[in-house]
Amino acid sequence: MGSGSEVFNNDTFNTRVDARLDSRTNLFGRYSFADYTRNGPTAFGQGGGQELVSLGGDSKVRNQSLAAGFDRTIGSSMMADVRIGYFKYKVAVLPFDFGTSPATAAGVPGLNTGDDFTSGLFGGFVEGSRGFNFGSGLGVNRCNCPLDEDEKQFQAVGNLTKLMGTHTFKGGMDIRRASNLRVPSDRHRSGELTFNVDRTRGPDGGGLGLATFLLGDVTHFGRYTSPFTDAGERQWRHFYYAQDTWRATQRMTINYGLRLDVINPQTVSDVGRGGFTLATVSDGQVQIPSPTILVAGVGGVPLNGGVSNTLNWAPRVGLAYQLNEKTVIRGGYGRSYDIGVFGSLFGHTVTQNLPVLSAQDLSGANNFDAVFNLAQGPPAPTFPAPGANGQIPLPSGIFARVLPDKQRLPTVDAYNITVQRELGPKMSIEAGYVGNHSPRMFAGDNPDDNPNQPTLVGFPNVPRDQRRPFFSQYGWNQDLAVYCNCASNRYDSLQTKFTKRFSEGYSVFAQYTLQRERQHGDDQFFIVPNLEYGPADWDRVHSFSVATTYELPWMKTNPFLGGWQFNQSTIIQSGLPFNVTYRDAGADRDVGPNRPNLIGDASGPGTRDQWFNTTPIGSAGSAFSRPAVGTFGDLPRNALTGPAYWRVDASMFKRIHFGQTQALELRVEAVNVFNHVNLGNPDSEIGVPGNNNANAGRITSTAFGNADPQRNFQFALKFIF
Repeated sequence: MGSGSEVFNNDTFNTRVDARLDSRTNLFGRYSFADYTRNGPTAFGQGGGQELVSLGGDSKVRNQSLAAGFDRTIGSSMMADVRIGYFKYKVAVLPFDFGTSPATAAGVPGLNTGDDFTSGLFGGFVEGSRGFNFGSGLGVNRCNCPLDEDEKQFQAVGNLTKLMGTHTFKGGMDIRRASNLRVPSDRHRSGELTFNVDRTRGPDGGGLGLATFLLGDVTHFGRYTSPFTDAGERQWRHFYYAQDTWRATQRMTINYGLRLDVINPQTVSDVGRGGFTLATVSDGQVQIPSPTILVAGVGGVPLNGGVSNTLNWAPRVGLAYQLNEKTVIRGGYGRSYDIGVFGSLFGHTVTQNLPVLSAQDLSGANNFDAVFNLAQGPPAPTFPAPGANGQIPLPSGIFARVLPDKQRLPTVDAYNITVQRELGPKMSIEAGYVGNHSPRMFAGDNPDDNPNQPTLVGFPNVPRDQRRPFFSQYGWNQDLAVYCNCASNRYDSLQTKFTKRFSEGYSVFAQYTLQRERQHGDDQFFIVPNLEYGPADWDRVHSFSVATTYELPWMKTNPFLGGWQFNQSTIIQSGLPFNVTYRDAGADRDVGPNRPNLIGDASGPGTRDQWFNTTPIGSAGSAFSRPAVGTFGDLPRNALTGPAYWRVDASMFKRIHFGQTQALELRVEAVNVFNHVNLGNPDSEIGVPGNNNANAGRITSTAFGNADPQRNFQFALKFIF
């Protein structure tokens, strides 16, 4: 068991100036500054491993933003406002053992290669029973390090509003210029080494990742290597809109408008500072017509790689109708586009391909093969030179990021209809349907999907590499990441709300949501698109909350003993979904989700020691069976639900006034006042003949990865003057 504390410091300040030049013109200016430093310990000390708090490493962040603007009234029915802004975000993250060479000292060659960027202990992943992670890396202790990032954006916004009879017309534009320089270590630069179970698995199952580690056989290897670190991205983004709010009758108001989003394809900062691998996208499927990387600015390749753009039109309409004096009906529809995240439209992609970065991704031809032994070390990365046409053949074993040859923005259609009813002068109730559908979205919760994932067809007779779609075409045996927004998702909900405004010494705000969310998962998405279609890991079907404020009635006139205010906030939610898996699944498949067939009732006692039916496969009463070799189980994604969640937070306030401008405020606050333990999801891996899991169905953690707060009190005394 490890223990330690994390040091976190922050220094921030904000300044703002407001001025009224005349009766028609107002000005403002604002500057914000923030510095953050964090130093986080690891579970194994100099051996690295899991972070003990939030990060296993050292990070420094500096944020700065500047904004200014004015608004001016023009005549009696028109107003213009203009704003300009600039922000800068700079972050530097280092591993806990930066500057050391432990792999070299241990006799493992080719990992610590002599520069600071490749210093420190590599990330180690020992899989299976009694497995553990050690060293440093994004998947070990949340340390994407070393990391240098410098992101900036300039923005100018203008709006014009015109009143004309029963109409309020409004139009405007938003122009942005973004730049980014990011030197990441998504794969640790001294290497990420995996030791899997299948390397030591026998014909009847078993196998230990720990045994593979002791043999020194690495079954997967990943690493980032960069010959230079000054490759950045640039992008223009501009948005235009026009809308009208029309008071059609005394009872009905209609709002309608149209927005145009133009996000230009990103360009790189200089010649040779980016590599584009392009794909065509049709009906959610991806084709890569050429096995080459286009090097920006070389051989006639433009700095944007030749990616074409699209005009993205976003209509919207809303209506409010007063049915009678106490009832209002509202409804609306709108389409919106997203500017992307983590490289889906800007950054993290073309400057993390050859020739800027070599992302090694080495696996054996089969899941039981080793790629090298620790005594040998990994092969060195390669950086082929572009030809006269600006093209580099993408080598096998080098991970690459792939972009559509035409921009595809994440797209959401949102719609709702609600009814609001006044129950009295201070109370109201509201109920409505709220939903959205995205025809273009991530598969799962990440922006990239792997179009070169092996198919299960042919297992176990056909080697895994030969089952990759682009192996027969180009000889590629590595994973790829395509940012195509090829998937879809849907959300439907009933949302209700009760409001009692503060009067007679109390207020109440309560809401309940019944929701259904479905999305595509990213595993096997391009091969069996609906295999992972189901609820997301974060989806809770029921959610209820109530917040109240109550002025205690006794001794109200006493300035010292009376005047106390009590507040509480209660949350009650249904559980989170989870998948059921089974042991020794590597004998049945080497890709895709590990889920069994459902043949019985999966529900169980619902206790901490046995949440669901965990009878091992093959035993009487088991709800599950083992799928045939080379097939997926028929149990749907996230078919079972974990423990419900509830928590009550409370506080009491008292303010004692001294004269007109001075007061003393007493505060007592309690988080989780009843100290209720909210449980996490259970161990959901069930046993098979010869390899039982004694912990199956047992809950050994609290909610939110053991981060759910237990009861704590906070006392505060504040003097106001």
